[in-house]
Amino acid sequence: MSGNNKSIINKLKNMRKFFLKALIFSAVILLNINYSFAQWSVLAGDPRPARNQGEQYLYQVFTSKQWNASNFATPESIKWHNDARYGMFIHFGLNSYVNKDMSWPIVYNRKAPDQGHGAYPDSAWQKTWPSLFKLEKFNADEWVKIAKDAGMKYIVVIAKHHDGFHMWDTKFSDFKITNTPFKRDYLKEVIDACHKAKMPVGLYYSQRDWYHPDYAPIDPGTIKPLTDPPYYEALPGKKIVQGPTHKKYIEYQFNAVRELLTRYGKIDIFWFDAVWWGGMFTADMWDAEKLTRMIRQLQPGILINNRTSLPGDFDTPEQRIGIYQKRSWESAMTLNGSWGYDPVPPIKSTNVLIKEMLTAAAGNGNVLLSWGAHFDGEWDHKQKDTLLKVGTWLKKYGTAYYSTRGGPWMLAKNYGAVHKGNKIYLYVFNWENQKLVLPVLRGNDIIKASFLNVDNKVIWKKENNNFYFNRPTVPDATVTIIELTMQKPIQEVLEKNTWSFFENPSYGDKILTKNIETSDWKQNSCLIDLGSIKNATGIGCYNNKEDIIISTSTDGNKWEDIGTANEKNAEISITTFMTGVYVPGKQVRYIRLQIGKPGSLKIEVYSK
Repeated sequence: MSGNNKSIINKLKNMRKFFLKALIFSAVILLNINYSFAQWSVLAGDPRPARNQGEQYLYQVFTSKQWNASNFATPESIKWHNDARYGMFIHFGLNSYVNKDMSWPIVYNRKAPDQGHGAYPDSAWQKTWPSLFKLEKFNADEWVKIAKDAGMKYIVVIAKHHDGFHMWDTKFSDFKITNTPFKRDYLKEVIDACHKAKMPVGLYYSQRDWYHPDYAPIDPGTIKPLTDPPYYEALPGKKIVQGPTHKKYIEYQFNAVRELLTRYGKIDIFWFDAVWWGGMFTADMWDAEKLTRMIRQLQPGILINNRTSLPGDFDTPEQRIGIYQKRSWESAMTLNGSWGYDPVPPIKSTNVLIKEMLTAAAGNGNVLLSWGAHFDGEWDHKQKDTLLKVGTWLKKYGTAYYSTRGGPWMLAKNYGAVHKGNKIYLYVFNWENQKLVLPVLRGNDIIKASFLNVDNKVIWKKENNNFYFNRPTVPDATVTIIELTMQKPIQEVLEKNTWSFFENPSYGDKILTKNIETSDWKQNSCLIDLGSIKNATGIGCYNNKEDIIISTSTDGNKWEDIGTANEKNAEISITTFMTGVYVPGKQVRYIRLQIGKPGSLKIEVYSK
């Protein structure tokens, strides 16, 4: 590289670092971003973290020794959860007074290691709102009935969120539901209604607690904030330690969890929420191994998620659908983009919800769908109607969804597959080239093929080691389901050897493939116009060895740096912060590439 080119690339890198730090700083301080990101627990050697450049924070890596030293539910205990596939996540609390997400946009004084501020003073959410909490229209039996009619097979309900407000009559805090005008034990009524309806029930419990005076997982006097995970480091000459009162908080937490698991009968799931996030939260902050072992002793057969910085029983991607893995997982998704009732974001359509559920099942995972009631405890009628429409669909076609496992063919952009016994159900979301082509299964042929939701006869053939299925005359608008009866039960899942995180359904479809030649560069820059504003989710730059700084814009004037692509890091995710997590997708029309030494390469753009 020439001296001039080195100078250019160094200036570009310095500019990128400056703008990236400025962007993250403004997001943290001005927009009050939180860091409760989706999380997978993986064993060392799993290729996903290494290949998912820029999104390694989604994965906590354990050695075999660490993994084997932890505690897990038995395969028999987790089977019902895998069979259920679809659950309800009830986000309801003081936040519903202002129709906002829980805790993050509410609490002004967050505690380390969390940074930033919510919009409301302590006097509002600690005093005023509880004094008005009456829940005049709350009916736990109605809530559970709606969940059953919607086709949901289990419920997870918020017991305590980060604001520290207890939705049960705890002995260990005065900041609780029974000290409001409602006076009753809300959590007990929900759990009792679940038990009455034979609905498995789980409890969400946040280890964070911005109300409790003893909460101090990190002594704020020992750290300084950073713009990258884990978002803090030791001050010069200091050692990062827990605050002096935190041992008392851990004692409180053991008491509160023990109370939850001994007072209300059978609890099927315990859902923690302090994600590892690159080391921001660690297992020692909660004495997590001892805590989770106590939980299993108190409630044999209970399932525990992976948000204590231990592997747990199942992974918890958030606001995105996971890709195929054998280990159990559950995508926590919102009905309307908000963790709680909010009238502004549009409710997802029935078609979108069904596709998300089927896509998750094809990846061998569950969907835990969140909704929130009005402050008075009433269901929003539009949300209720949408969920019941999904339930009507599931009553017709649930046999192709419940109790299935992902595969034998891997999830693709236009189709997915699930199986149980000797049945395979193909979910065809869109018919590319008028047909679906799938590799044959070794020693297992198709005996019969039929559409479940289309009035056509399936036209198919086996040829050249592939199965060919023709497009029906009029495919279903949401998904065309093909039921295959095989010679014998499915034993083999055809996992792929190659891997790209753009294969994840959260990234949508490829909307542009463009070969860029050396002559296309002007002053070390290349501009790409998508023609109109798209919800772009990812950009891949392939066959290049140089660093390429990528920026995006909606108008060609104001630019945002999204990352640097190179030979080792070819795929850049484009994300937007939404309700506590970064999710794929940002409004983009123009893409600008900047490079030190222009050359040829291939660029691909994904959009959802």
